[in-house]
Amino acid sequence: MKKVIIFSHQSDIDGINAIILAKMAFPNLTYQLSPGFKELDAIFNNYFNNNLLNKYEQIFITDLALMEPTLTKVANSNLKDKILIFDHHQMSINTNLNRYDFTHIIEEDENGKKCATELFYQYLINNKILKRTKALDEFVELTRLEDTWEWKQNKEIGDKAHNLAILFNILGIDSYIIKMFNKLNNNTEEFNFDDEELNLIENKKKDYNKLLKEYIDSILYLYDEFNNKFGILYANYEYRNEIAEYIRNMGNPVDIKYVIIVAMDKGFGQKSYRTITDGFDVNEIAELHGGGGHPNAASVNITKEQRDEAKTLDEKESLKYLAKCQYFI
Repeated sequence: MKKVIIFSHQSDIDGINAIILAKMAFPNLTYQLSPGFKELDAIFNNYFNNNLLNKYEQIFITDLALMEPTLTKVANSNLKDKILIFDHHQMSINTNLNRYDFTHIIEEDENGKKCATELFYQYLINNKILKRTKALDEFVELTRLEDTWEWKQNKEIGDKAHNLAILFNILGIDSYIIKMFNKLNNNTEEFNFDDEELNLIENKKKDYNKLLKEYIDSILYLYDEFNNKFGILYANYEYRNEIAEYIRNMGNPVDIKYVIIVAMDKGFGQKSYRTITDGFDVNEIAELHGGGGHPNAASVNITKEQRDEAKTLDEKESLKYLAKCQYFI
């Protein structure tokens, strides 16, 4: 039985749903999660330098990409014949990580915006590794809608896509993988939530409504190095998208370009950048601070040293400090 390893993004359903597809396609699967590009490079180099990848016949990377000089090191090794990278982040395109035969990095094509799960699914189907079903088709499309933020433009299926992301936040990575794997493995018809899942989702939405106003009231408003007005606040990681959506639904009353949600429950901490004013590219701001992502949603990790320093400051000063911090390993 072919031994396969997949490295994927741990932060949202795009990275995790690619793992679920891989589990369905390859029974002898190992998966390794990473919170971001720079961490992936460190994790992958540990495997590479210790010859841990030699035992695998196929290597996949989804929703992330190898950076330089690791990418070229792989291209000049025998790994280039058994590794495939599926990513869609604008940062990967901006930094020219899509120049090898084994890199498939597409942010958008003639058929619209892409996500890594969709690109990986197309590969599995086209190569007859995984059998296409109606349930899988919908599962992948829900992932794409949520991850590209197109869920807001497609009311009924869009709400379903967002509910899938909410369910992921409720269950956590391990339970979500098991539940979705079992659901998809035993179903070829429509992808639907069961009554228990729907109850969990509705209860979580009620919690959101109670907490969001408190979060909005705690926002600190600042100007960045380009004189763009933005908001920054502390909030749990799972609320990063809900907070941005709440501000938009309010009509952006303070007229900010973007908001930074600082989540200290994610590793040493993570700053999630979310566009509030249509057309504003938060990826450009995030890249300047050592992170990246998409035009509407990007992130920058926080180091242990930055987290420790922030703890010595009051809330207002700590937010000012973290807003300026750059991420490095």
